Amino acid sequence: MKVIDDARSKDTPNYAGNIIYILAGLPEFLRKPMMRNRLNEFFTLQDEDKVEMIRNVVDALPSMDMGTVAKLFKTWLELLHEFGDDKRISIFSIYAIVMASNVEKITRIDFAPLVEALNSLDASVRSATTSSMKHVLQNIDEEKRRMLLSGIPENLLRELGLSA
Repeated sequence: MKVIDDARSKDTPNYAGNIIYILAGLPEFLRKPMMRNRLNEFFTLQDEDKVEMIRNVVDALPSMDMGTVAKLFKTWLELLHEFGDDKRISIFSIYAIVMASNVEKITRIDFAPLVEALNSLDASVRSATTSSMKHVLQNIDEEKRRMLLSGIPENLLRELGLSA
């Protein structure tokens, strides 16, 4: 399955999107250990590299099939649960900041499959995940929070218990 690059990156391959499709296409017994290793590597990176990696993912999302992304998202959330609150909050914080600065991109994302993936998680994993999301939103700069929340449909924020 080929990833469709957005207009801004016509001359550059969408590496993040291609990696997402490759990982999503793997059986779970291969996908989980590979993703666990990638997360371990991620947490050893310098902050600038973490931001750049997440920016690449956020840039790729609007052009991707969200059903495929949701499959990978569920595995990613399960693995993040294993890493604990501090690491989960740290990665969610970076995503929040990057997404707040790219509101035009996040408004083009179909969040429904991602919410379905979140809702399909074990109750303890889902609870810890939404708790971490709420923590990030409560502790992010007010302007960034406003920008981020403006790009996410209100009905999805309500479903996740993240609306005001």
